[in-house]
Amino acid sequence: MHIGLLTTDTPLLADHDTDTAPLLAGLTAAGLRASAPVWHDPAVDWAAFDLLVIRSPWDYPERYAEFTGWLDRAAGRTRILNAPDLIRWNIDKRYLADLHAQGIPVVPYTFCGTTAEAEAAIGRLAPGRVIVKPTVSAGSRDTGLFQPDDPRARELAGRILAAGKTPMVQPAVEEVITHGENALFFLNGEYAYACHKGPILLPGGGYIGGEYTEEITRAEPAAAEIELGRRAIAALARIAARRGFAADAGQPLYARVDIASRQGAVPQIIEVELFEPAYFSAVVPEAVGHFVEAVRRRLRS
Repeated sequence: MHIGLLTTDTPLLADHDTDTAPLLAGLTAAGLRASAPVWHDPAVDWAAFDLLVIRSPWDYPERYAEFTGWLDRAAGRTRILNAPDLIRWNIDKRYLADLHAQGIPVVPYTFCGTTAEAEAAIGRLAPGRVIVKPTVSAGSRDTGLFQPDDPRARELAGRILAAGKTPMVQPAVEEVITHGENALFFLNGEYAYACHKGPILLPGGGYIGGEYTEEITRAEPAAAEIELGRRAIAALARIAARRGFAADAGQPLYARVDIASRQGAVPQIIEVELFEPAYFSAVVPEAVGHFVEAVRRRLRS
């Protein structure tokens, strides 16, 4: 069996991918042939793979039409996980509306079609701080934390619109801004482990330390967080059925559920990453074993 972990060759992004090498080693140790093809390499024969797992095609936001075109073509030649239907749905954060409709508590959001709409959404959140970001993004690119009267918030929304994307405005969850968030991993629908992600955003539109850097540690999430993650995974199956997605989409091979928790409040979903999440295997080495076993189970189904 030949397994491909889909990646890219953009040097800066590739340098930040610390998971692909150990995942490849784990698959190989389990007796599987594994490689890491670049998604836009014209020389790759996608039909030669028994399974493609989306790993780190992290230049897709800048090549969105090209990537989705590739996805359509490759899906006709081999099996892809997570399922292409699920990826197309999850690649744009407007999927949060579907989760909300399923009764899943999510951090409030407003999707904006104009700078005027963005300005109004920002103003409605005063005096609290706000987050502005595009609905299609990776690695917190074009994401900023602002005071509601900071003109840079409106300017960022304008730049997102000018790039042909949709900005979204959210209230800043101060516990996340100050202390970070928990990321819960589910493989084939089962909770596996969790990590804590430290704060990233600096007020005024920048990153802490001047560049995007994740501070990752192990986490022991509260029972309420794990239950919320399970509810979100169950909701995915209902959404897939309602939208008529292919059978593989009903249960993601992998899912990372990012959760904001506030003292005395119901935890909320920040995002459900079904596309190309980091596994943080350098922090949780057993993540590799979890991943390999999840792949082996799906190869048998």
